[in-house]
Amino acid sequence: MQYLEAAAPRSARPPLARWIRGTAAALLTLAAPALSTSGALTTGLHGTSPAVGYPAGYGVTLAATVAATTLAAVLAALIAGRDALIAIPVSLGMWALIGLSVVAAGIQLGHPGLTGWGTIQVTAAIIATAAGMLLAARWLRARQQPGPRTRQPARTPAERRS
Repeated sequence: MQYLEAAAPRSARPPLARWIRGTAAALLTLAAPALSTSGALTTGLHGTSPAVGYPAGYGVTLAATVAATTLAAVLAALIAGRDALIAIPVSLGMWALIGLSVVAAGIQLGHPGLTGWGTIQVTAAIIATAAGMLLAARWLRARQQPGPRTRQPARTPAERRS
């Protein structure tokens, strides 16, 4: 005999709520790397061509990029749950491509600071994607385990004895 509660579909959330959560996760992971590096790009960068100078706190800002991006991916996983399995890699994949482009430009122009910024962007995207995906997958696995409200069919007397 099959119980109606056990046969209900797993996705009980309305499509609009899922879309909002997925969009919030994507926007969060898109904005974090941009916001954390904007300070380094707007304050203290001076010079042109090979004579570009970088501010004293540039390395700290790059480290903050990794931390902020990872935090954003973790928050995105908590907000969107299983929908973050798509939003996180897509949005941070774009940042990884941007980082690779910056590395290529930095090497071509001979700017070690620019190359370092691109390397940090790629590193931040990879670390944040891994952290967010692990948390979202763990959340998904926890949701798939039967809870106390899931009814199991009654066992026969022969099954109870074994």
